[in-house]
Amino acid sequence: MTEIDENDLRWTNEARESFRTAAADLAEAINRHATMLLELTATTGAEAADEVIAEADELLEAAAVAYADAQFEFSGTVPPLGLDEELDEDDLDEDELDDLDDEDEDEEYEDVEDAEDTAEETTEDNGEPDLKLTVLHRADFVVTDEQAVIQAGKDAYHDTWEPDDEPVDVADLGEALQQLRNAGGIEALAETPGLASAGATTWILEATELLDEHDPDEWHTPFATDESRQLLLRVDELTG
Repeated sequence: MTEIDENDLRWTNEARESFRTAAADLAEAINRHATMLLELTATTGAEAADEVIAEADELLEAAAVAYADAQFEFSGTVPPLGLDEELDEDDLDEDELDDLDDEDEDEEYEDVEDAEDTAEETTEDNGEPDLKLTVLHRADFVVTDEQAVIQAGKDAYHDTWEPDDEPVDVADLGEALQQLRNAGGIEALAETPGLASAGATTWILEATELLDEHDPDEWHTPFATDESRQLLLRVDELTG
Protein backbone atom coordinates (compact mmCIF):
# COMPACT_ATOMS: atom_id res chain seq x y z
CA MET A 1 0.00 0.00 0.00
CA THR A 2 1.16 3.53 -0.65
CA GLU A 3 0.60 6.54 1.55
CA ILE A 4 -2.13 9.00 0.66
CA ASP A 5 -0.78 12.36 -0.51
CA GLU A 6 -2.36 15.75 -0.06
CA ASN A 7 -4.18 15.47 -3.40
CA ASP A 8 -5.66 12.03 -2.76
CA LEU A 9 -8.82 10.73 -4.42
CA ARG A 10 -10.71 9.74 -1.29
CA TRP A 11 -14.47 9.82 -1.63
CA THR A 12 -14.34 11.18 -5.19
CA ASN A 13 -16.55 9.82 -7.98
CA GLU A 14 -13.45 8.75 -9.89
CA ALA A 15 -12.20 6.66 -6.97
CA ARG A 16 -15.72 5.32 -6.41
CA GLU A 17 -15.95 4.00 -9.97
CA SER A 18 -12.46 2.51 -9.83
CA PHE A 19 -13.35 0.73 -6.63
CA ARG A 20 -16.62 -0.55 -8.13
CA THR A 21 -14.74 -1.94 -11.14
CA ALA A 22 -12.08 -3.56 -8.95
CA ALA A 23 -14.76 -5.17 -6.78
CA ALA A 24 -16.47 -6.65 -9.85
CA ASP A 25 -13.14 -7.90 -11.19
CA LEU A 26 -12.32 -9.51 -7.84
CA ALA A 27 -15.69 -11.24 -7.66
CA GLU A 28 -15.18 -12.59 -11.19
CA ALA A 29 -11.65 -13.69 -10.32
CA ILE A 30 -12.91 -15.56 -7.25
CA ASN A 31 -15.55 -17.39 -9.28
CA ARG A 32 -13.03 -18.20 -12.00
CA HIS A 33 -10.52 -19.42 -9.41
CA ALA A 34 -13.07 -21.67 -7.68
CA THR A 35 -14.39 -23.05 -10.97
CA MET A 36 -10.90 -23.84 -12.24
CA LEU A 37 -10.07 -25.79 -9.09
CA LEU A 38 -13.41 -27.59 -8.95
CA GLU A 39 -13.15 -28.71 -12.56
CA LEU A 40 -9.82 -30.42 -12.01
CA THR A 41 -10.58 -34.13 -12.53
CA ALA A 42 -9.21 -36.95 -10.44
CA THR A 43 -7.15 -38.13 -13.42
CA THR A 44 -5.17 -34.90 -13.64
CA GLY A 45 -1.56 -35.46 -12.73
CA ALA A 46 -0.35 -33.84 -9.56
CA GLU A 47 2.28 -31.76 -11.39
CA ALA A 48 -0.23 -30.55 -13.99
CA ALA A 49 -2.76 -29.72 -11.27
CA ASP A 50 -0.15 -27.75 -9.35
CA GLU A 51 0.62 -25.66 -12.45
CA VAL A 52 -3.06 -24.89 -13.02
CA ILE A 53 -3.58 -23.95 -9.36
CA ALA A 54 -0.51 -21.74 -9.36
CA GLU A 55 -1.75 -19.88 -12.43
CA ALA A 56 -5.21 -19.46 -10.87
CA ASP A 57 -3.64 -18.23 -7.63
CA GLU A 58 -1.62 -15.58 -9.47
CA LEU A 59 -4.70 -14.25 -11.27
CA LEU A 60 -6.68 -14.13 -8.03
CA GLU A 61 -3.86 -12.42 -6.17
CA ALA A 62 -3.54 -9.76 -8.88
CA ALA A 63 -7.26 -9.03 -8.67
CA ALA A 64 -7.13 -8.89 -4.87
CA VAL A 65 -4.19 -6.46 -4.93
CA ALA A 66 -6.03 -4.24 -7.42
CA TYR A 67 -9.10 -4.32 -5.18
CA ALA A 68 -7.04 -3.38 -2.12
CA ASP A 69 -5.39 -0.50 -3.98
CA ALA A 70 -8.75 0.76 -5.20
CA GLN A 71 -10.25 0.59 -1.72
CA PHE A 72 -7.26 2.44 -0.30
CA GLU A 73 -7.57 5.22 -2.89
CA PHE A 74 -11.30 5.47 -2.29
CA SER A 75 -11.47 5.28 1.52
CA GLY A 76 -7.94 5.41 2.88
CA THR A 77 -8.43 1.94 4.38
CA VAL A 78 -7.38 -1.54 3.34
CA PRO A 79 -9.42 -4.76 3.24
CA PRO A 80 -8.75 -7.49 5.83
CA LEU A 81 -6.81 -9.57 3.31
CA GLY A 82 -3.31 -9.11 4.71
CA LEU A 83 -2.17 -7.58 1.42
CA ASP A 84 -0.72 -4.49 3.10
CA GLU A 85 1.67 -6.78 5.01
CA GLU A 86 3.01 -8.62 1.95
CA LEU A 87 4.68 -5.97 -0.19
CA ASP A 88 6.51 -7.21 -3.29
CA GLU A 89 9.94 -5.61 -3.06
CA ASP A 90 10.41 -6.08 -6.82
CA ASP A 91 7.69 -3.48 -7.36
CA LEU A 92 9.28 -0.86 -5.06
CA ASP A 93 11.72 1.82 -6.12
CA GLU A 94 14.98 2.50 -4.23
CA ASP A 95 13.50 5.15 -1.92
CA GLU A 96 10.57 2.88 -1.00
CA LEU A 97 12.96 -0.01 -0.28
CA ASP A 98 15.01 2.27 1.99
CA ASP A 99 11.84 3.30 3.83
CA LEU A 100 10.86 -0.36 4.20
CA ASP A 101 14.30 -1.23 5.61
CA ASP A 102 14.07 1.66 8.08
CA GLU A 103 10.63 0.46 9.20
CA ASP A 104 11.98 -3.08 9.70
CA GLU A 105 14.92 -1.76 11.75
CA ASP A 106 12.58 0.36 13.87
CA GLU A 107 10.34 -2.65 14.48
CA GLU A 108 13.33 -4.85 15.42
CA TYR A 109 14.60 -2.17 17.80
CA GLU A 110 11.15 -1.86 19.36
CA ASP A 111 10.96 -5.66 19.72
CA VAL A 112 14.30 -5.68 21.56
CA GLU A 113 13.18 -2.86 23.83
CA ASP A 114 9.91 -4.66 24.54
CA ALA A 115 11.80 -7.87 25.39
CA GLU A 116 14.12 -5.99 27.74
CA ASP A 117 11.21 -4.22 29.37
CA THR A 118 9.42 -7.54 29.81
CA ALA A 119 12.50 -9.08 31.43
CA GLU A 120 12.82 -6.11 33.80
CA GLU A 121 9.14 -6.24 34.67
CA THR A 122 9.38 -9.99 35.34
CA THR A 123 12.34 -9.46 37.65
CA GLU A 124 10.53 -6.64 39.43
CA ASP A 125 7.35 -8.66 39.79
CA ASN A 126 9.06 -11.80 41.02
CA GLY A 127 11.83 -10.16 43.03
CA GLU A 128 15.06 -12.10 42.70
CA PRO A 129 15.33 -14.96 40.18
CA ASP A 130 13.77 -18.19 41.38
CA LEU A 131 17.05 -20.10 41.19
CA LYS A 132 20.69 -19.05 40.93
CA LEU A 133 23.44 -21.51 40.06
CA THR A 134 27.17 -21.70 40.71
CA VAL A 135 29.30 -23.93 38.48
CA LEU A 136 32.64 -24.92 40.03
CA HIS A 137 35.22 -26.70 37.90
CA ARG A 138 38.58 -27.87 39.17
CA ALA A 139 41.18 -29.59 36.97
CA ASP A 140 44.54 -30.71 38.35
CA PHE A 141 47.73 -31.30 36.31
CA VAL A 142 51.21 -32.55 36.93
CA VAL A 143 53.96 -30.57 35.16
CA THR A 144 56.04 -33.40 33.73
CA ASP A 145 58.16 -31.16 31.47
CA GLU A 146 58.19 -27.43 32.22
CA GLN A 147 60.23 -26.56 29.14
CA ALA A 148 57.73 -28.38 26.94
CA VAL A 149 54.92 -26.31 28.43
CA ILE A 150 56.90 -23.10 27.85
CA GLN A 151 57.56 -24.11 24.24
CA ALA A 152 53.86 -24.85 23.79
CA GLY A 153 53.18 -21.34 25.14
CA LYS A 154 55.55 -19.85 22.57
CA ASP A 155 53.83 -21.79 19.79
CA ALA A 156 50.49 -20.50 21.04
CA TYR A 157 51.90 -16.96 20.94
CA HIS A 158 52.77 -17.41 17.26
CA ASP A 159 49.25 -18.70 16.55
CA THR A 160 47.58 -15.82 18.37
CA TRP A 161 49.79 -12.89 17.40
CA GLU A 162 52.38 -12.29 14.67
CA PRO A 163 53.93 -15.57 13.44
CA ASP A 164 57.32 -13.92 12.85
CA ASP A 165 57.58 -12.17 16.22
CA GLU A 166 59.87 -13.64 18.83
CA PRO A 167 57.80 -14.42 21.95
CA VAL A 168 60.35 -12.97 24.37
CA ASP A 169 57.67 -12.48 27.04
CA VAL A 170 57.02 -16.23 27.24
CA ALA A 171 59.86 -17.09 29.56
CA ASP A 172 58.25 -18.95 32.44
CA LEU A 173 55.43 -21.33 33.23
CA GLY A 174 52.86 -18.65 34.14
CA GLU A 175 53.39 -16.69 30.93
CA ALA A 176 53.20 -19.89 28.88
CA LEU A 177 49.89 -20.84 30.50
CA GLN A 178 48.57 -17.36 29.71
CA GLN A 179 49.40 -17.73 26.01
CA LEU A 180 47.85 -21.21 25.92
CA ARG A 181 44.65 -19.83 27.40
CA ASN A 182 44.62 -16.93 24.90
CA ALA A 183 44.97 -19.30 21.98
CA GLY A 184 42.67 -22.15 22.92
CA GLY A 185 40.91 -21.40 26.17
CA ILE A 186 41.46 -23.14 29.45
CA GLU A 187 40.51 -26.42 27.78
CA ALA A 188 43.77 -26.29 25.81
CA LEU A 189 45.71 -27.32 28.91
CA ALA A 190 44.43 -30.87 28.58
CA GLU A 191 46.22 -31.17 25.22
CA THR A 192 49.41 -29.36 26.20
CA PRO A 193 52.71 -31.26 26.03
CA GLY A 194 54.41 -31.39 29.41
CA LEU A 195 51.14 -31.43 31.36
CA ALA A 196 49.54 -34.64 32.63
CA SER A 197 45.97 -34.66 33.89
CA ALA A 198 45.56 -35.56 37.56
CA GLY A 199 41.77 -35.58 37.56
CA ALA A 200 38.97 -33.05 37.35
CA THR A 201 35.63 -32.42 38.98
CA THR A 202 32.70 -30.16 38.19
CA TRP A 203 30.09 -29.17 40.74
CA ILE A 204 26.85 -27.31 40.08
CA LEU A 205 25.33 -25.87 43.23
CA GLU A 206 22.45 -23.66 44.18
CA ALA A 207 23.96 -20.19 44.60
CA THR A 208 23.24 -17.86 47.50
CA GLU A 209 24.78 -14.87 45.74
CA LEU A 210 26.25 -14.10 42.32
CA LEU A 211 29.69 -12.79 41.39
CA ASP A 212 28.31 -9.74 39.59
CA GLU A 213 26.69 -8.64 42.84
CA HIS A 214 30.18 -7.56 44.01
CA ASP A 215 33.26 -5.94 42.54
CA PRO A 216 35.96 -8.38 41.36
CA ASP A 217 38.25 -7.09 44.12
CA GLU A 218 35.80 -8.59 46.60
CA TRP A 219 35.92 -12.07 45.05
CA HIS A 220 38.34 -13.28 47.70
CA THR A 221 37.17 -16.88 47.66
CA PRO A 222 35.02 -17.33 44.54
CA PHE A 223 35.35 -21.12 44.72
CA ALA A 224 34.47 -21.50 48.38
CA THR A 225 31.51 -23.72 49.16
CA ASP A 226 29.41 -24.25 52.21
CA GLU A 227 27.23 -27.13 53.26
CA SER A 228 24.08 -24.99 53.22
CA ARG A 229 24.08 -24.87 49.42
CA GLN A 230 22.40 -27.73 47.63
CA LEU A 231 24.62 -29.74 45.30
CA LEU A 232 22.59 -30.25 42.11
CA LEU A 233 25.12 -32.07 39.94
CA ARG A 234 28.64 -33.46 40.34
CA VAL A 235 30.76 -34.89 37.53
CA ASP A 236 34.17 -36.42 38.34
CA GLU A 237 36.83 -37.15 35.70
CA LEU A 238 39.40 -39.68 36.89
CA THR A 239 42.71 -40.45 35.22
CA GLY A 240 44.60 -43.69 34.96
